[in-house]
This record gives sequence, structure tokens and C-alpha cells, in this order.
Amino acid sequence: MKQQLIDNYERVHTNLRISVTDVCNFRCIYCMPEDMEFMPDSALMTYDEILRFTRIFVRLGVNKIRITGGEPLVRPSLPHLIEQLGQIDALKDISLTTNGIGLITQAQALYDAGLRRINVSLDTLNEEKFEQMTRRKVLSRVLKGLKAAHDCGFNPIKVNAVAMRGFTDDEIVDLATFARQNSYQLRFIEFMPLDADDIWGRNMFIPGKEIIDKISNVYPLERMHLNGDAKSDTAQRYRFADNGTELGVIPSVSEPFCESCNRIRLTADGKFRTCLFSITETDLLTPLRDGADDETIEELIIDAVAKKEAGHKINAADFIKPERNMSRIGG
Repeated sequence: MKQQLIDNYERVHTNLRISVTDVCNFRCIYCMPEDMEFMPDSALMTYDEILRFTRIFVRLGVNKIRITGGEPLVRPSLPHLIEQLGQIDALKDISLTTNGIGLITQAQALYDAGLRRINVSLDTLNEEKFEQMTRRKVLSRVLKGLKAAHDCGFNPIKVNAVAMRGFTDDEIVDLATFARQNSYQLRFIEFMPLDADDIWGRNMFIPGKEIIDKISNVYPLERMHLNGDAKSDTAQRYRFADNGTELGVIPSVSEPFCESCNRIRLTADGKFRTCLFSITETDLLTPLRDGADDETIEELIIDAVAKKEAGHKINAADFIKPERNMSRIGG
């Protein structure tokens, strides 16, 4: 029987997020400070190291990979890594999360390398708000990147939006309209306490139910009932009743999905994390570079997963914010 990564709560982990860089060409206010200091190149996993780790994780039952950053498209030759990952037996799904700006020039190369699924972060359609949120005036380039991906044939294209009260809450329906018109799968993500500047607060938090209710008042929605692997999806998924386009909310704060979580993470510098909000992590890269064999790395991974927390503590009095901000953990 194939090895599985099972924790003490009987959760089986098959979904791995791999960050290829902490560098980003945006400075989103919920992710990093304007004067962010990035890791030296020598601290980052090489592509060969990423491939070796991936093969180890696949032997342990992982079958889905998501490439993240920072902004992964700033890492040179990323399509080459995608192509090599696609040659690993038993990997049934590879996807990418990006801010979209690099898709204008790289969408076709990524598609030719075998990538078919992408998530593009887009919190607002308003140029002024976009600049305030990302500290960059490039909304038009992100929209062109989305179109480039669509023209190449990417399917599905998911658009991720972080909803913030008093800032983007008046655009919830506008974003839903935009997604409907372009057949994008919209995902609203609840604002989480991972920002570097400590701007998070309940006064800015919008629960997923409120988002869905606001959209349903304009466009009636139908809840999708999920089976199989989809039961571990982070999103509560809906479709527009009149045209079938999918939409979802990820209610990490208001309705945590920790009980069914099957996700684990590998940071750009080779630290293994069992939860986005973990306050501990396991260094895999140092032992690998020191000559550890695959079996030793496997043991480190298995041991870390076994000790995975029951869930995050965002809503608990003893919540401790991770030392790393979002860009260093991996989106």
C-alpha cells in the first residue's frame, strides 16, 4: 500500500503548495511592507531541489501541486520547471497562483509547458484602489494578462479577491459581474491576519456569508454539492443560477475548514509547514544540502505531518501570528 501523510486527526494530505520565490513585483498591503527585504538567491531552493522534494512528496501520497510565491513568474525559466513537474508520475494536477502581470509575456510558454490551471489575484477593478492596495499602477497589465491566459486556452481561470470592509466591499457585485462576463471562476478570500503592517482587524473583516448574500441579491446563486476530492476544497462553491459560471468564498476566518484540510506547504527556502498559520516549521533544505538521503527527508515530513495542529487559532484568545508574512510563507 502506498505511503500516506496522515496526522493525528486522521487527515490525509495530498495537496502541496510550493513557493519558488519570496520576491514579488507588487507590495500588497495585506501581504508585505513597501520596504520588504527578500532572501538571497542562495537561500532559495533550486529547481533540481524542488523536483527532488516533489518526487519525495509524491511517494508519500501527494498528487496535487500548486506553484506560488512571492510572485512565481519573476523566477526565471519557470515554464521549464512546470514541464519537468508534469513528467512526474502520479501527479494528477499542477496549478499556479500569480498576480497576473507576467502573463502577458509568459502565458503561452506556461501553456506549452503543460500548465492548464491558474489563479490570478485581483482584488479591485478600480485603478486608484488597485494602486493603493498593491502600491503599483498596473491594473491594465493584469487585465491584459488575464486575457492572454484566456486566449491561450487556460481553463479554469480563477480570480482571487480579498474582500476588505471600507475598501473593496463596494466592488463585490462588480467583481461578480466581471467574472460572469468573462467566464472566470471568482474566489473571494476572507481577509486574514497575515499582513506585515498589522492593518488586519475585525472592522475590516467581511465574512463569506455576507459576500454571498450580497451577490445573491443581484445574481441568484446555487450551492454546489461536492464529492470525492472536492470535499477537501477550501472554498464553499456556488454557481450562478442563470449561466452556470462558478463562484466561491474561502471563509478561513468565519467558517474554518481545518477538519478537512489536506494541504501542506514548502516555502521558497525549503521550510516545511503543515498550516498557513503554523508558528513552527521543519527545515528540509539544510539536511538535503548536507547529503541526507530521501528516506531521511521522508521521515522528517512524516513526523511533521503527524504533529499537525488541529486547526488555526485565528478566533482564539491565544492566537499567535506567524513570524513570516504571506510572501515568505507562500500564497
